[in-house]
Amino acid sequence: MASFTTFNPATGKEYKTYDFLTESQIKSSITQLHEGQKVWKTKSVKERQQVMLELAKRMKEKKTLFAELMTQEMGKAIKESVLEVSKCIKTLETIAQQKITYLEPLKVSSIYTQSTIQYEPMGVIYSIMPWNFPLWQVVRMIAPALLSGNTILLKHSEIMPETAREIGNLFDNIFEKPILLNAYISHEQTDFVMRQPEIGGASLTGSVRAGREVYRSASQYFKKVVLELGGSDPYIVLKDADLALAAKKIVKSRLRNNGQTCISAKRCLVDKSVMTDFLPQMKAEFDRYTFGNPTDAKTDLGPLAHPKFKKSLRLQLEELNKNTEAKLVYSKAHGQSEESAFVDIEAYLLPKNSNWLQDQEFFAPILLLIPFETEAEAIEIANSTNFALGAGLFSRDVARAYKLAEDLVAGQVAINDIVSTDLNLPFGGFKSSGIGRELGREAYYEFTQTKVVSHL
Repeated sequence: MASFTTFNPATGKEYKTYDFLTESQIKSSITQLHEGQKVWKTKSVKERQQVMLELAKRMKEKKTLFAELMTQEMGKAIKESVLEVSKCIKTLETIAQQKITYLEPLKVSSIYTQSTIQYEPMGVIYSIMPWNFPLWQVVRMIAPALLSGNTILLKHSEIMPETAREIGNLFDNIFEKPILLNAYISHEQTDFVMRQPEIGGASLTGSVRAGREVYRSASQYFKKVVLELGGSDPYIVLKDADLALAAKKIVKSRLRNNGQTCISAKRCLVDKSVMTDFLPQMKAEFDRYTFGNPTDAKTDLGPLAHPKFKKSLRLQLEELNKNTEAKLVYSKAHGQSEESAFVDIEAYLLPKNSNWLQDQEFFAPILLLIPFETEAEAIEIANSTNFALGAGLFSRDVARAYKLAEDLVAGQVAINDIVSTDLNLPFGGFKSSGIGRELGREAYYEFTQTKVVSHL
């Protein structure tokens, strides 16, 4: 039987081994969820919202457990883990109390006497979730899908098996039949899952390579997908920006979640005329953050989520130095065991943009700074990447910033702040950053079919 092994990222030591499910076991889970969906889809949105409220209650009772598991499994600083669980609980409570009208039948004028547009669930949705926000990513994906009448087969990251198990436990007997089941499924079993007739679609947050694999499989069986595949977010600092504010926000964005956030400031584009003033303020902000044991409430930065990511980062930095004229302008040593997945904070100044960056995403506390001379050049550099998830603009002229935002290719743009996810804001990107949207009203339509019923 195929298996996988987890590691403690703070020490680099092996932790525990788990078995993947067999195809027979996967099929059994899908069948249970299909039977559950037959009943779940007959319930009103209000009835489904009551289940979401119960889910929030159960999560609140296990708040400490979830925070500790996330920190243990992927190295997130415990204070960030606590905040993540709190955000999930608040989101579930809020979504359970909202008046959701998006899914109600809509009567429209047509060639018929009466026509009604209806939105029907797709069935069992295959949810392939990442390790970096192991609870929030799940909540923001499953809540709209469940409220739309679907059920969920959860395949979480192999880095987060215990967190995944506890998410599954939250749903034990929450409804008369299963509406979410956790399953340890390998990447190689994706095609087997997608070809099952009960599977209506898949939602994946992960790498571009993983997105291509899931998209390719889904296309063979005509299944719907939502893909969130990362970013290389540009943050533009115009010459009239509040440099202190920009430095504070950009560094916070870059270091959030140990530098492992899709929507974080990866490339900092600074007007050449203020770069000399900006750099010391940026360095001062980096100095505020401290490495340490992620279970310590005083720690700001823990390790990367797995020792293998540390090795791949080293190779990526070698390529950065080989393919660009990058100069190291800031470094802060992690001071922890080299066997761990800890890496240093580093900032590199590039004299100009590089084509090599086009398909690069630094998923670590690494910031790239690139100067520009004109706003047009800044927009050109910002849009030069294959990614287009988030972006930021810093300027005291907010009206001007809004105008420039129109030219940025990105799913979300923040002005004088950092990009963050919110229950009411659709989240997703363009280009290689993915397809479809999570959150907002758009999320309710991603896994529904549109049916028209008319009569003379």
